[in-house]
Amino acid sequence: MKIVTIITGAALLLAPVFISTMTADATCEGVVITVADSSKHQFVTNNDIMNALRATGIRVTGQKISEIPLSKLEERVKSFKELKVAEVYISEDRKLHVYGNQREPVMRVVASYGGDFFIDREGVIMRRHNLYTPNLHILEIDMVFNAAQMTGTSIFESDKTENLAKAFELVNYIRGDSFWNEMIDQLSMTRDGRVTLVPHVGNHTVRIGRVENYEEKLHNLLVFYRQAMPVAGWDRYRVVNVEYRGQVVCQRR
Repeated sequence: MKIVTIITGAALLLAPVFISTMTADATCEGVVITVADSSKHQFVTNNDIMNALRATGIRVTGQKISEIPLSKLEERVKSFKELKVAEVYISEDRKLHVYGNQREPVMRVVASYGGDFFIDREGVIMRRHNLYTPNLHILEIDMVFNAAQMTGTSIFESDKTENLAKAFELVNYIRGDSFWNEMIDQLSMTRDGRVTLVPHVGNHTVRIGRVENYEEKLHNLLVFYRQAMPVAGWDRYRVVNVEYRGQVVCQRR
């Protein structure tokens, strides 16, 4: 038993040396690109990544594996801020593998001065692509914003995006509630952080004011919807205001 153990241990020690030597002398036989959720999201395509690799001028296929600067190639792939994960490595098949995991957008933001962009699950800003626009909650916000400079950054790390962070919290709450997720898909926010909702049903808007205490405000709105709207009619009011604590103030059409 001891002899077997010694032999096995020696084999394990020698195996990495053998594999390392083989890899160093081998040449790369091609490139394999895998982008997770490529059928769901199209922020970064296989062609985008391949073109980015070619733009580096680094030879891959046919090149000695030991001479391929993997860190430089990975750095180039990581420049796609739409990727949450970006990895470049050589596998046993002697091919260069590129793996990317795309960010999951949860909110689209249309700024009055500064364009149109997405925010992902982690609060990271993403540029909007014309070729793909997912069905998301839309926030129209009165702000001056340079999306190009902020792409890839978190909305929680800057005072400039403080209101966006609050709106993001509200949108996540709406997304997590089956009723509100179906009822609300568009919001607007003033420069001082006051929010208005645009419901699917009825011909009115809902003012909730600042985001603070939004759960209580939405609860009051839900009670109003269940008790008052069926009696008054969904098209009777132009504005429903739940900004003030314990009150629902309506403006007739």
